[in-house]
Amino acid sequence: MEKATELGEVLAFLASHLPFSRLDHEALAKLARHCRISYHRRGTRIIEAGQENLYLSVVRSGAVELRLGGSELNARLGEGECFGYPSLIRGSPAQNEVEALEDTLLYRIDKAAFLSLREADPDFRAFFATDEASRLRRAVETMRAEEGDGSLRQDALGTHASIATLIRRREVVTAAPDMTIAAAARLMAERDVSTLPIVRDSKLVGILTDKDLRRRVLAPAIDTSLPLETVMTASPLSAVEDTPILTALVMMAERQIHHLPVTDASGQLVAIISSNDILARLGSNSLLIAKEIATSPDSAGVARAAAQLPAAMNGLVGAGVDADHVSRYVSTIGEGAHRRLLELARNELGPPPVPFALVCFGSLARAEQALGSDQDNGLVFGEGFDRDRHDAYFESLAKHLSDGLASAGYRYCPGDIMATNPAYRLTVAEWESHLRQWIDSPDPQAILESGIFFDMRGIAGEIELVETLRARVFEAASANRIFLSFIARAAASTRVPLGFFRNFLLQDDAIEGRVLDLKAQAITPIVDLARTHSLAGAIQATNTLERLRAASDIGSLSDDAARDLAAAFEFVRDVRFRHQADQNAKGDPPSNKLDPESLSRFDREHLRDAFRLIRAQLDKLRSDYAGGLT
Repeated sequence: MEKATELGEVLAFLASHLPFSRLDHEALAKLARHCRISYHRRGTRIIEAGQENLYLSVVRSGAVELRLGGSELNARLGEGECFGYPSLIRGSPAQNEVEALEDTLLYRIDKAAFLSLREADPDFRAFFATDEASRLRRAVETMRAEEGDGSLRQDALGTHASIATLIRRREVVTAAPDMTIAAAARLMAERDVSTLPIVRDSKLVGILTDKDLRRRVLAPAIDTSLPLETVMTASPLSAVEDTPILTALVMMAERQIHHLPVTDASGQLVAIISSNDILARLGSNSLLIAKEIATSPDSAGVARAAAQLPAAMNGLVGAGVDADHVSRYVSTIGEGAHRRLLELARNELGPPPVPFALVCFGSLARAEQALGSDQDNGLVFGEGFDRDRHDAYFESLAKHLSDGLASAGYRYCPGDIMATNPAYRLTVAEWESHLRQWIDSPDPQAILESGIFFDMRGIAGEIELVETLRARVFEAASANRIFLSFIARAAASTRVPLGFFRNFLLQDDAIEGRVLDLKAQAITPIVDLARTHSLAGAIQATNTLERLRAASDIGSLSDDAARDLAAAFEFVRDVRFRHQADQNAKGDPPSNKLDPESLSRFDREHLRDAFRLIRAQLDKLRSDYAGGLT
């Protein structure tokens, strides 16, 4: 390359694309001097599988297709994307056949120059790791600090810090379990505290709040000369000092508590932090939403509180909070809305005639909700349920719940999987019989539609009814190899969009056009993988990350596979939350669908890595569980 204008053009192009944009000028100029330009007409074979490769190729314009061994589609790449580096790093023949999909211009960097820079620059080396898993893990580790354009992303609110940073070093007012209730009340008044930790030998054993005094002492007229241990909350929720602030936020929102004891590594109490401490750090209404929902006097109040969720989520996403914490927080608000609306319905209709539990399915059961979720729930009845005598009450209860959820932004389920449908108001035995039909006589279409029923969790009422049901169903599922084969085959049927670039393997949407559906094409396959392994191993967890860890523990998944799928799951969900935050900011309704052209190159590159990992694990799932089916 002799012309200065050509060298300048190469420099300018490379400097605008990762990873070259991170190089200093000297390293970039040296690389550009070892670059040649090549032009390939549409349909031209650029690299043959099994052929020696001598270049790192960067697409300047046009598009190329990579096929593993010359037959199996691997990827489609466009402007600024690279290929050829795995064979350079391994020092072996190319595994992919590369063909120009359209007239294509390439910048081709000499092997020696590429390997020399890779050896000298750790970041450059990490970007060009030979496997998708290591690249994706690195992306998950660094995406909190990097935007797609390479600019630094600050954790402005310090949400990744531990709760130790919230602790104000001052004496904690405590009491012993044998102190009288009256003495404890005087102590709380004198020291102006609303929460009293109860300790024995410096270890937290209980807690007493102003609310406890009103409800457990004054209202029932308890003798105040009794010891605190008779009215305290024993073994209260607490956190250790290194707990992340966001984890504490979710813990407090889930339990609807406003004070959290903090202990050191040895279990000794060191502080009490309040919801105000976290709110002061976050500068948002994240915890207030949960409180407002829990105390709303009617369904309209629940709806007003839930309407603040998008803004709260935007604040968390903008602060760089990881996707798992955001998802658990959004799920906590959803769960709180279900509980409060059910409680309001019971207040209006009177006590239920028989014991029952509210069961949720799908993303809420997994604590993996995003914005725009619909309702997936049912009722499980205990002993004594008589449909003729009792169902009218529960039909009305379900309608109150469903209508309240709809007004709070949780859409009616398009498939009518709601407690308003009599098919989902059943006794434990009826639910078991219903689910056993799918297990004992699996049908491909029914299996495709039944997946969310194997993500079940009780969220209100007699929750042990749901736990009993789940244990029985998972035991039956794990023992039926044919059922597992159908589940695995259904999971493996997902069309993973390896080449989502330029309308390839996208989905048609009546409103949004050709889109990438992050939920259907990336999140759901990982959920399906984890669910299949949990069913096979009778794993009781419902959360996807917990299922992956448990599958690794019992050997159903390798440690590497579980870790890689977890990284892919985290990355894809992070992209989804950032997309939904952008929609919120624009006033658009939240969705899981986006135009791939709106993605940064960083996201495009690593989503492709995620898709390859997902496809590999789906193929292995089919091999392990679906073998022998025709």
